[in-house]
Amino acid sequence: MMSKSGIFTRINDRVILISRKAKALSAHSISVVVFTLLLSPLVPAANDSVNDLWSAHSFDSTSAIGTYFLKQESYFSVGKFLRQVGIERELGPQWNRDNPWWRQAEEALIERVEPGVIVNYQTYEWMRPEWATIVKNKFSEQEIEQLIAHFKTNIGLKQASVIDHSIARQVMMSLTFSGKLKSPLKHLQGDLESMQKIYHREEESMQFVTTELDGADAQAFALSRLGKKYFTTLIISVTGRINEELDHLSLRSEALALENAQAIDPYVFGFLEDY
Repeated sequence: MMSKSGIFTRINDRVILISRKAKALSAHSISVVVFTLLLSPLVPAANDSVNDLWSAHSFDSTSAIGTYFLKQESYFSVGKFLRQVGIERELGPQWNRDNPWWRQAEEALIERVEPGVIVNYQTYEWMRPEWATIVKNKFSEQEIEQLIAHFKTNIGLKQASVIDHSIARQVMMSLTFSGKLKSPLKHLQGDLESMQKIYHREEESMQFVTTELDGADAQAFALSRLGKKYFTTLIISVTGRINEELDHLSLRSEALALENAQAIDPYVFGFLEDY
């Protein structure tokens, strides 16, 4: 039997390569965050207004879509790693998803990989510094105050939900048409239903009648230079940044599977004893 210290000698070398790829995807984002943090003590008033504007939005639906996708990616990354273990260790055809030792190894790894890619994504705190940079670069302080005042009205809240849902829809379309979102996995059925429920609830909540009195205000904002500028800025910039982060975390799931390789040692040894 191969010694424990010899396990995964070759495949663990890929940790560095995958980690570098993941870091490369977020290198630009890190520089933006650092730049923003360095500037933040100098413009507290501007940051307050940007934070007020941020609070008008909810990314619940986008978060649910991204979380489902990252759980899918964690599952595939772990499966890819376990298949590679089988090749490297010459475990034979019995080493497959139907084998109880595989399933235990899979569960042990997923428990370690999923939190590493999902927890930070769900809070969207990673995006706030970049959001501040985008808003302050695109809008004057007067325009930001106008936006805050509008989104505090009933119709403004509805329009904010339209923007939020449009971002979620764009993220969903991007994942679907790029082939990144795969056919539903059985063990993620509950997560899929939760995602769909949140998505449809958000879709229903954004409905409003444009023929009512508030409809005139809604149309006036939507057709105004400021309204169109804000809508397109969020759709393009925010959607693009979310997609970048999902790509980065997808790669991160592969690195985490490799970094936690020793978690499956007991199950590999158990398998070798049985077969």
